[in-house]
Amino acid sequence: MDSLPSSLLYYTSQIANFTRNTVKVNSLNQTSLSSNGVSQIRLALPVNSVLNMKSLSMHGDVTTVQGDTSGTNASVLIPRGGIGALLDRVTWSAGGIALDNGPVPYHVISALKSNLEKSNDKNMSDDRVLQQAEIQDKAVNATTSKGQKKSLIQNNFLGFTECHPAYLDMSLLPECFMTIQCAQASVCPLQSNVTDKTLGDAVLNADVGDPRFSIDNIFFTVEVCQIGSGMYDALTQRLLMERGSVDVPYPQYQVFSTISPSGVGEVRGSVSCMSLDRIYAVARNNGSTSTASATPAGFAQSQAPVTIGDAVGCKFQQQAVNFAAFDTKSWKFQLNNAPMPLYNADRIDAYNYAVCAEDRTYSANRGSLVHSQDAWLGNKWCACQRLNLDNDPTRLSGVNLSSINAQIVYSPTGGNSEPKPAPDTAGGVQMMLITKQTSVLRIGQSRACAVVA
Repeated sequence: MDSLPSSLLYYTSQIANFTRNTVKVNSLNQTSLSSNGVSQIRLALPVNSVLNMKSLSMHGDVTTVQGDTSGTNASVLIPRGGIGALLDRVTWSAGGIALDNGPVPYHVISALKSNLEKSNDKNMSDDRVLQQAEIQDKAVNATTSKGQKKSLIQNNFLGFTECHPAYLDMSLLPECFMTIQCAQASVCPLQSNVTDKTLGDAVLNADVGDPRFSIDNIFFTVEVCQIGSGMYDALTQRLLMERGSVDVPYPQYQVFSTISPSGVGEVRGSVSCMSLDRIYAVARNNGSTSTASATPAGFAQSQAPVTIGDAVGCKFQQQAVNFAAFDTKSWKFQLNNAPMPLYNADRIDAYNYAVCAEDRTYSANRGSLVHSQDAWLGNKWCACQRLNLDNDPTRLSGVNLSSINAQIVYSPTGGNSEPKPAPDTAGGVQMMLITKQTSVLRIGQSRACAVVA
């Protein structure tokens, strides 16, 4: 019977006395975040429970307002990505031990992973309902303060919530805390209030005003599970007695950045970890302000949204997460002087590496949020290299750098005669190197724990 496929077998499997429910968890300090007020909130996870970490959700009412209401100051819009696009830092700790480095900016990492890994089906369904999948006209969900208001839910946090197992027994751990910090108001796109101007048209410097946003009435929910038979507790305790500890792997991210004054340039980083899985490089416009362009300023300035070069999917995105190839001709990474790849890859090669990294070359029903070469080069470009064997979270197969401090260099060759778009000569380009590595939280007896990778 064991040699027969499951489609021919008659069998069932049962977990006795299993129950599941969802609980509401309030934050420890505040119920709101604001770009010009309280910028940090702290959450303690329930203790002595088995939690579905991937169900952790942040609920809130997102409101954008124009602090300067005189004249024709531009309306402030909710950015694409919803709550996740408004966060600058998300960090975890357990019993006073930091589980990550709190990489900044969080919304850049989130947008990068969404571009490469999220399917269009999810973006056109789940994200449209919960997470503001597209930038909407100022007339949609409009407020009287030249802004928008919408109830949104963030339910796919990066980092420790991606741990394995996803169902984590919190009775083994000291109390776990999540700290969230919001970003600057410049992540919110603007729409001109000048007559005959539509979404995406230029916003003059005089009309920018004083953009602000807030996330109010914040609370969290998480699924709590229980196995009444005691079987799960007995198995876990037996593992602890036999091994002395149990390991919980989870992804961790780091960000390194520099300003290249004239076109794309080199960016360096240094990491030490047990399994370096991915390295990414992106570039954002760091230009100065202007008065005549639909996307006049650098990523840190409030401005109109960028038009995406796609006929499918979303039409606009905020400049803060607009990643472009600019004048890149070719590129490569170096990991401790070892080149990756072993030739000078071009701008389109980069997307092929992203597809291979997700093991979807033979998949007929998966894809990404990139739908054209124009959108890839001008809005969602990223250099990517996968270093691990596969995407199994329990298999630490990336480059082991636990005994050395790895030097990572991203080296693009600039001067492309067909830049997408042309670099701003006044402010240049911000180059960002992003790493993804697998860390391990080792849990011992009496709630002792330590991060070992």
